[in-house]
Amino acid sequence: MKTSLQIHFFIAIFIAIFFLPTSAFAAYYDNVKADAIYKKIDLADYVDQVSGEELLNEYKRLIASDDEIRQKLYVRLYCWNQPSTTDSELASAIKYAEQQLLIYSVPYPSAIHTDLLLCLGYYKQFSGQLDEALDDLSNAINNAYELEDPRLIADGRSIRGAMLSYQGNYSSALEDLITSQQLYENLNLTYWANDNLSELAASYRRFGDAETALKYQIKLEQAYLKANQQIEADNINNQIAFSLLELGRIDESTARFKQSLTFWKTQKDNIAIADAKTNIAGNLIKLDKIDEALVLLKEAEKEIPVSNDGPHSSLMLYLAQVYLAKNELDKALEYSQLASIDFNRGGNQRGENENIYLKSDIYQAKGDIENALKTLQKFIKMHMALDKQNMSDRNSEMQARFNTNKIQTENEWLIQRDKDKEQQLQILQRNESMQIIIIILVAIILIIVSMFAYKQVIRKQLFRRLALTDELTKLANRRDTYSQGHYFLKSSKLSGKPFSIISFDADHFKMVNDTLGHDMGDKVLVKLASISASMMRDTDVVGRVGGEEFLILLPNIDKTKAIEIANRLIETIADYDWTQIAPNLHQTVSAGVASYSNEEDLSPLLLKADKALYSAKAAGRNCVKAE
Repeated sequence: MKTSLQIHFFIAIFIAIFFLPTSAFAAYYDNVKADAIYKKIDLADYVDQVSGEELLNEYKRLIASDDEIRQKLYVRLYCWNQPSTTDSELASAIKYAEQQLLIYSVPYPSAIHTDLLLCLGYYKQFSGQLDEALDDLSNAINNAYELEDPRLIADGRSIRGAMLSYQGNYSSALEDLITSQQLYENLNLTYWANDNLSELAASYRRFGDAETALKYQIKLEQAYLKANQQIEADNINNQIAFSLLELGRIDESTARFKQSLTFWKTQKDNIAIADAKTNIAGNLIKLDKIDEALVLLKEAEKEIPVSNDGPHSSLMLYLAQVYLAKNELDKALEYSQLASIDFNRGGNQRGENENIYLKSDIYQAKGDIENALKTLQKFIKMHMALDKQNMSDRNSEMQARFNTNKIQTENEWLIQRDKDKEQQLQILQRNESMQIIIIILVAIILIIVSMFAYKQVIRKQLFRRLALTDELTKLANRRDTYSQGHYFLKSSKLSGKPFSIISFDADHFKMVNDTLGHDMGDKVLVKLASISASMMRDTDVVGRVGGEEFLILLPNIDKTKAIEIANRLIETIADYDWTQIAPNLHQTVSAGVASYSNEEDLSPLLLKADKALYSAKAAGRNCVKAE
């Protein structure tokens, strides 16, 4: 099927070139100035936003109304270059993207539709529509993979990674940002590679690895200053200041923030000036210089709009801290409430957790012990959830760091595919004097494509299979396991037949890694995968869903039978001669069993299995519990 489509594509090229009028052909392709401007805009090769708008207007003037290719490029550029500072501007940007998506809904997927979907998701995240933004970005990324377009993949995963990082989902953020980084570097898109690296460094800082973040950020600052990109250099200067603050180097951090304040005063940007004052005030609060901080914060409050979630949330939090320190408790509580609105609107769980703890202190100072206790309990619950996420993220971070070879291989394949497409486009853009040569080249390409089409199909199938397989254990990976789990649950719901799952993980696995090394740990995981897979039916699915975490899907198996299977599994694993792997090694597992009982989604069923697994751990490990 793919071969047939490719042949028809090249036949269409042949017909278009042969019958296109000479004048139209020349007018259509000979627009070197417009193409040069497009490249400058696409690579952000301009001084400021005003210069960018002027270039975009010039590009619009230079392209003909019937130049379909460049008109589509203009629509994409215009979507990304709209003002979006205020709520009304954001609403206007979202409306434009939605209107253009309707216009370019066919064919689907297409490059313009995918780019507009990314643009829509980008603006939605800043308007507080976080779930919808994530859906739009994820759909666009899936379309980009289907189109085999590495630039769109890089853009999508960079935007989604930055959004997930801000919200505290570091494992997914790192996977997205590392993939984007390698794609941008392979595509020689230096500006966007640096921009993405800035987000990657910020993720490491939020994750608690400020030292790694600082190494990236200092290199980026030097690169921006060398290229005379002052705004980008200031942005990374602020990121360095935050990293220094995390490392306890408050004086150096404050000096950096003051440097940013000086820069924005020369640019006469009141919002950026106010943001810099807010950051300085935050450091002053840590140094107990409350009155100095309050002066700066009240000046900033006049300039930072509510729609700027990040700066405004920090401003509200710092004002709450200041008024608590000054024992003006009603004001402190009022600003804390406003900070909650900002943090929740932007999905910033880290910030809201800090704010909840502050709110508990305010209630305690007011003598409202009941509310103080309730707020403190809420803080503890959220803090424990974030700690649990951090543990999972640390495992995922290590996997992401050591899995870069696989990502690099996949990205190189995408880059090669993109280069093939560029070569085909270059053939189309020959002038009329080269039409006969183009026809000959197209004929040659038809022969080559026919010869290698089958190999390309096999290659793509292999790529997709690898994307669904855990590299170490060769089991289904997390994505594929959950996807099949959703399918089994839906089938069980429709047929009325039972469906059970077993969640198990290796007991004391950290001790194995710490004492025997990660190589031995990997061997243990491979053996656990082998034992569990050998004990299941062909219709069952065994997947690795985390570091030492595995999930077994058992269609048409009720809870009683699933418990029997789980007990056989842990007994088999406990009885295995683990000294074959390492002397004195004895590995066991704990398991939790859950069965479908009218759940609408897989997540509640997974939660039941996790709860049972925790019970098994609490019961002494090497046992099975069921929910």
